[in-house]
Amino acid sequence: PYSALIPFLAQEQDLELLPMVSESNAISEELNKHKSFEVILISGAANPTEGSKGTKVMVKMKNLLNGNTWLWERGKFMNRRYLMQDMYQRHLDGDETLKDMPEDEDPFWDPPCEVLIGTSSAFLQALGYGIDMDDPILITDYKGEDQGQMFINISPCDESGKCMGEEYFVEDSSELLGKPYHYKVTIKSCEIRDSRFNVGSFIKYKIDGDEEYTVTPTVTKSLAPEFNHSRVVKIEKVTQETLDYFENSCITFLLYGCQEDRESDVKLVKLTTKELRQREETSGHMKSNALTRQLTKNTVDESAALKTEILVLKRRNDILAKKEKRIQGIVTEWGKKPPEEQQFEPYHRAISAAAFNTGTMLKSAATVITQVIKAQKLVGAMNGVNGDSTPMVSKAAGSKACTLM
Repeated sequence: PYSALIPFLAQEQDLELLPMVSESNAISEELNKHKSFEVILISGAANPTEGSKGTKVMVKMKNLLNGNTWLWERGKFMNRRYLMQDMYQRHLDGDETLKDMPEDEDPFWDPPCEVLIGTSSAFLQALGYGIDMDDPILITDYKGEDQGQMFINISPCDESGKCMGEEYFVEDSSELLGKPYHYKVTIKSCEIRDSRFNVGSFIKYKIDGDEEYTVTPTVTKSLAPEFNHSRVVKIEKVTQETLDYFENSCITFLLYGCQEDRESDVKLVKLTTKELRQREETSGHMKSNALTRQLTKNTVDESAALKTEILVLKRRNDILAKKEKRIQGIVTEWGKKPPEEQQFEPYHRAISAAAFNTGTMLKSAATVITQVIKAQKLVGAMNGVNGDSTPMVSKAAGSKACTLM
């Protein structure tokens, strides 16, 4: 239901602003200001206002001639609306001074500014298992529409920022408790769909505990900006709260685009504001309501979370398969050695090295081998050292433990 998706305060503001936005659009059409207004919902993670939490209702103003957009806080829109009403009344009264009104006094005008293109969410579940994430992430706007791709890498690393590599793996995230942990966030590049943002773009994000946003440099004149930004996050001591953060949270990257006053399309200039708005509605840009937009955005986020979970499971499976193959190779190699070289201690060390940094099944197998060694030593002590002429490693190679592997 609608109430389950949008907080009560946001619902109230949404319903309050809808008729006001309709009025502003009507005045824009009457005065032919080439602007359209729309109520939008911004999620807490993607909220461009510093320190804001929860879903926020804002008003989007769009220049119908060149596509530039602005996001207005509720308070700013309310003030502008009063000025629009006053302007319209003066128009009805035949006030000729409106033709010479300076731009900075026009409630329908704002200078070009940076605007939120969209967001990308990188879920952190893989960090709890020491796995890096290096997949392109979809950039979506407040409607959940595709705005491009962001190429991000988040990897476990040492204190200096050197990545741990593919062999590093944590079977149980609780093994990290009480230990220091470091991971590296790297923003490589983006692919941006909208050519308007060729002017420039930058990314900002917050990590748990940050008071201020980390902001990349602005890259200009490119729809495929390369940011090459990296940051090492240092955790002095992993707590259960840290593991919960990895398991349930994400880092939201906010992609901003710079705008400039561009020359309008000659064909569009000939159209009235009303015709331009009808054209927008026909193209489907303004058809989705608040509930549909929220549902679409939620679906995108859920898909990203599931993709991360699948990645973790796949990587864990790949690592376990490699380790299992390695142990099988060790068993085969030692089985082919001459009897005089088939000694248990080096064999046991090789097996343990391969097994004890991998999955539970392999750890269990190594434990069985250890028990076999102890049993063989006990038998040897009772019957004389190596009283049986059969090499001990041969017995192990054919044992149930090795067959399991």
